[in-house]
Amino acid sequence: MRRVIVLAAVLLIGVAAIITIVAPRNSPPRAFAAPLNPLKGKAVASIDARALAAPLDRFGLTLLAQEAQSTTGNVVISPLSVHDVLSMILNGANGETAAQMRHVLGLGTLPLGAVNQGWADLISAAQAGKTPAIEIANSLWLRDGIPFNDAFLAANRDFYAAGINTLPGDPAKAAADINAWVGDHTAGLIKQIVEPSYFDSQTILALVNTVHLKAAWTTAFDPNKTGDEPFTLEDGSKVRVPMMNAEVSAPIAQTRTFDAIALQSKGPVTAWVIVPKGDQTPETVVAQFARRGLGTLYRAARPQSAMLALPRFKTEFSSPDLKPALTTMGMPLAFSPDQAELQGIVASGTLGPGRVYIQRVVHKAVLSVNENGFEAAAATVALVGATGMPFAPISIRADRPFLMVLTEKGTSAPLFMAIIRDPAH
Repeated sequence: MRRVIVLAAVLLIGVAAIITIVAPRNSPPRAFAAPLNPLKGKAVASIDARALAAPLDRFGLTLLAQEAQSTTGNVVISPLSVHDVLSMILNGANGETAAQMRHVLGLGTLPLGAVNQGWADLISAAQAGKTPAIEIANSLWLRDGIPFNDAFLAANRDFYAAGINTLPGDPAKAAADINAWVGDHTAGLIKQIVEPSYFDSQTILALVNTVHLKAAWTTAFDPNKTGDEPFTLEDGSKVRVPMMNAEVSAPIAQTRTFDAIALQSKGPVTAWVIVPKGDQTPETVVAQFARRGLGTLYRAARPQSAMLALPRFKTEFSSPDLKPALTTMGMPLAFSPDQAELQGIVASGTLGPGRVYIQRVVHKAVLSVNENGFEAAAATVALVGATGMPFAPISIRADRPFLMVLTEKGTSAPLFMAIIRDPAH
């Protein structure tokens, strides 16, 4: 089984040969229940919210590359979802642990206050409107009897709209409650993300994020023009996939290493399809973006006409623990029971010689693209433990492994990123 790589605040799809985008057929975007927005958020693409776009780019592209090494199949991640959870934890981090987390999150010199305000505004802006196409939800699950730091809880409530729930002591009940919450906030696309075995006597806190988006294309693909066509896999073999075809006018960027097109939706999301050229692969293109940023893609795009071929597909990816990837990226201390400096999560002096540390970070994402539009959902759970307690038409064919990125229109923040290696799986 090959998997799709999708990352959280931007969705990147690179397509080789023929480009096709798929969303659930004859299924209009659902109207979310009124989302809970951060108390201190502003429903505008503020300077603070825009300042998060570049860190999310860097973080997402690096994490995507790390996870792509773990499988030969499709990979889908939401950089927005994972970054959100780690940013919530950052409010309880100190010393070198905080410095490592900031480095991995790509925050540079951004003060923590600006980071929090950026998230509050990004979450609020993404969910603006009566029937938002994007839903971002956060929750904290607290073990009874642990004196959590009021400032930590307040920051996550005010800036991330994180609801407070009780973390059951029984592992089976804890897993069932969190899985049910995730299912409720991903339209049932992700029904299970944690297992009872993930919880032990040291687990005192779970931080949970979900992202769900669903949007229709501005101009839908004609199903009558969809047909089985060949898609070339990495090893040179071919499979037949349902390929959507259309003539479109859209921003297009063409370079020596890739062709890219920005497909618009009837919502605050742009879907970029990026098809490597020649001997380039989605991984080499991701490496280029990691060095230069996705801004180079946006700036290079110019309105043109093109014949577009894009596979219709549905795929999912899950990682039972992002610890290896995040450790390689540069934040090992946060996972160390002996060295983690996350004492800001609990009230001062309450754990004695014990330490608070991250036990694991679980991530799961789903992406579906069809003639009508696209739908994507992601969930991230971090478990925290405590020790001691108009030109001539261009032809773009995504008929080889490609990339796809979904971005929030107001801030260009990456919502999902994906590497599609085999749209048939």
